[in-house]
Amino acid sequence: MDKTTLLTLVGFLAAGCVEPASIVIEPLRVINWSPASNTICVTTETNISATFSDDLVADSINSDTFVIRDADGVVEAAVTYDKTSFTARLQPQQSLAFDRSYTIIAKESIRGLAKGQLAVDLEASFTTVPRYGCTPGVECEYHSDCPGNQICARTGVCIDECVTSKDCYRGTCASGICIPDSGSDGGPVDDGVGDGVNPGDDVSPGDGD
Repeated sequence: MDKTTLLTLVGFLAAGCVEPASIVIEPLRVINWSPASNTICVTTETNISATFSDDLVADSINSDTFVIRDADGVVEAAVTYDKTSFTARLQPQQSLAFDRSYTIIAKESIRGLAKGQLAVDLEASFTTVPRYGCTPGVECEYHSDCPGNQICARTGVCIDECVTSKDCYRGTCASGICIPDSGSDGGPVDDGVGDGVNPGDDVSPGDGD
């Protein structure tokens, strides 16, 4: 075997040892919420939907995996899915209440045909219009911006009740009330010290566990 043939053979064998390129598949995600997250003064007859980045597995999108909640819990609603637009819709059995905070939740178990399931539960919150016109509550960035025992919701408006635990700091939302975690001081009075313990302290909404 001459030198040229030997080098060609070695090169061929080396090329055959190259690992195939990795194919990265982006996980399923929500590309559009309706109403948009953090919207205020939303009509009580609004369309409620989420558009996904992939066609969904039909039996993974239902009233258990795609829900809307308020401070009292899950709002009863019918779920429909449009394969053409990859859009799931919620139709509450009754009109939404005035001046109320709601959270749409797309649960992790929702699956796409090509992209698999959501990486985590995804949420979008909004607040409906007050009965007598759009006069939203006090705008806020921290819980201490709100009067009394109100909390600063993710919509940037002070509310009386939480919807999900992300509205609470170091606590869990139960029946519209933030229940502090064991060992944390969740008293309703701001002690004036920004130590992030009491609800009135300067803690951005959604920073909770």
